[in-house]
Amino acid sequence: MTSISELSDRLITLSDGRPGLRGGIQVEIRDNSCNSCLDFISSDETLDRYHEIISASGWQLANYQRNPVFQNAHQYGDIIFTLGKALITEIRSRQPSTLNSQPSSCLFQRIQFATDANPMARIAYSLYKGKFLNAVSVGFVPLRWENGGEQSGYRRKYLEQELLEVSAVGIPANPNALALALKSGAVQKSDLKEAVDLLRRFCDPPSPAGEGQGEAGILCQSAPQLSTINHQLALARTLRDLLRHL
Repeated sequence: MTSISELSDRLITLSDGRPGLRGGIQVEIRDNSCNSCLDFISSDETLDRYHEIISASGWQLANYQRNPVFQNAHQYGDIIFTLGKALITEIRSRQPSTLNSQPSSCLFQRIQFATDANPMARIAYSLYKGKFLNAVSVGFVPLRWENGGEQSGYRRKYLEQELLEVSAVGIPANPNALALALKSGAVQKSDLKEAVDLLRRFCDPPSPAGEGQGEAGILCQSAPQLSTINHQLALARTLRDLLRHL
């Protein structure tokens, strides 16, 4: 392993305040008997857009399992961005897909979506179940890695890393995916309306004297980061514009 300083151009602050990395993982999604649950099985260790590989067998999961929330786009400043929780997070062996391929490991999660409590969670669940979304984003602290080169086929391979965050990505960053999901019946129009109403309540500007504020206004006022409020407003505008064109 070389110095963490060589990762400085990519290091960001993760949910617990430590510097780390975030990266997308393509997932296979399977139904199971649990209500509002989906099984996420990460793909084999393939190159990401940074020409890096994350070894599935290298995941350290203890810290994440203490608070195994499933967030929307790594947003932690508001409870409305909690889409669910991981009932299971573990490393599993994966059978080879072809006769010539070798057995591998994967990061397995069973996510229970908070569909009864959060309309955003209902949308996320429907988009994943309908195959309109097929990726999650993980936040992790790299602990041990090796640099590659032309012969290895990768720039860097992470051999050991601590998982801190797991998030849905692309909700609703891709209005076309939402429109297709609505057309197919995977997402209900009523869910979009409820999500817009929820976001509006949380982002209502507080009154000058603090009078007449509901709980949502107080929460929005006390949000720790302005970027969280801006993200809420962006979500609301996207959903609103989509509803207008239906």
